[in-house]
Amino acid sequence: MPPRLASPAVFPPPLKEGGTIGIVSPARWPKREWIARGKALLEQHGYEVVVHAQNYLKEGQLAGSDAARAEAIMDMFADRTIDAIMCARGGTGSLRLLDKLDYKAIKRNPKPLVGFSDITLLLHALHRRCGFVTFHGPLLWNFAESDDPRSAKDLFAILSGEGTRSLRISKIDCVRHGHAEGVLTGGNISHLEHLMGTSYDWSTRDGILFIEDVDEPIYKIDEKLRHMRLAGRFEGVRAVIVGEMIDISDGETGLNRKGEKPYGRSLREVFLENLPPDVPLCFDFPCGHGKYITTLPVGASVRLALGKNGAELSF
Repeated sequence: MPPRLASPAVFPPPLKEGGTIGIVSPARWPKREWIARGKALLEQHGYEVVVHAQNYLKEGQLAGSDAARAEAIMDMFADRTIDAIMCARGGTGSLRLLDKLDYKAIKRNPKPLVGFSDITLLLHALHRRCGFVTFHGPLLWNFAESDDPRSAKDLFAILSGEGTRSLRISKIDCVRHGHAEGVLTGGNISHLEHLMGTSYDWSTRDGILFIEDVDEPIYKIDEKLRHMRLAGRFEGVRAVIVGEMIDISDGETGLNRKGEKPYGRSLREVFLENLPPDVPLCFDFPCGHGKYITTLPVGASVRLALGKNGAELSF
């Protein structure tokens, strides 16, 4: 049975104008030039930036040892001069940290944590254990590699806003129109699957789900979604937002080599076969690995409207 849905989380203190953003790398190590360019962009928007020394460590693919990466996260939460925390890169590694964090200490010092992809794991761990909203949004390297200004605009508006906040997204594929209200949860499909059966598990019962993935063959997406469905994770969901699915391939291995047989189902068919058939649904929402990555509040109570003009999400 899926876990019970937690009550709507509280928002951490907003990021104030001129506030300080701390940078950590819980997963793969970032290139120094990514850090420099991302830091410069945040400073151009008027924020102070503190780059933890851990960001420059390397241990294989990861940004230092598990202990060093966990310690950097704890340092940023403990430091009262840091107002928000942004992760530099995703990839892999965050799962190794979930049982190494002091959630009681983090709960005493709530502040926005921002990231996506592999950081999905940390967003849910903090939401479940600490009870505050976390933010599925751009990584520092996205600012270094993309010139789409909407990602930064949305991020700062969401983190600094007080009271009712809203996102209006046009030019997406709204398959089934309608309205829904509930707690927003989701993230990367592969990493959501990793959380199932753990104490950091998630539920969308009476909630709204958003999902995305990257660099996977269609058959793997089908397997992951079918696993979630069989495990009851789509029971009671009120609406589904599917983000941009980037570099999704076909074939037996996903490499599209000559002579391979296709899976026999399109990616769209895979979603329609597995997701609930009677709830509002949209595709191509900018919460994936595209150039434009909006910011979504994991654990917040939200209202979603899908129609011919796109989507409106308010909270």
